[in-house]
Amino acid sequence: MQVVPRLTIERMRHDDIATVQQIEREIFLSPWPRNAYASELSQNRQAFYLVLRQGGVIIGYAGVWRVAHEAHVTTIGVRASDQRHGYGTALFAALILRAYEMGARWVTLEVRASNLHAMRLYERFGFKEIGRRRGYYTDNGEDAVIMWSDSLHAPAFKQRFGGILSGIDVAGVGGVPPLEYPAP
Repeated sequence: MQVVPRLTIERMRHDDIATVQQIEREIFLSPWPRNAYASELSQNRQAFYLVLRQGGVIIGYAGVWRVAHEAHVTTIGVRASDQRHGYGTALFAALILRAYEMGARWVTLEVRASNLHAMRLYERFGFKEIGRRRGYYTDNGEDAVIMWSDSLHAPAFKQRFGGILSGIDVAGVGGVPPLEYPAP
């Protein structure tokens, strides 16, 4: 019998930053500086960051800001050796659940034009490309694809999202999208 370590999604703590930075250096050309996460965790009241742990070890992380009526995904990453196992889906679902909790009506993000795998993930959630930011990434001048969700409270979005949630078995990700529309 093989024991599979439990997956959990938890709020990011300052003690997690070094491991998150290690993962970032492994998977991104231009990782955020250490002080950026420290500042986000201690000073940005509109930010929420989380980590995905497998048996207590961080294997992924993600973050979102609340900006007016939208939630803006700031970052999402999974350790290279743990990619293609559905962990990005779990992290992204956790961010969308947080967007509901924040009272957001839409979710938006930018993604490298070359990151087709990530774009397919976002499209699975119903996100659509709405434009590009030319030369957005300063490390190589690559364009960013701007993607937006439909209204988080649209029946079609909730149905699709509920279906995705039902297939995720990670502590800290669960429930269903709220039925009521948030107060303005």
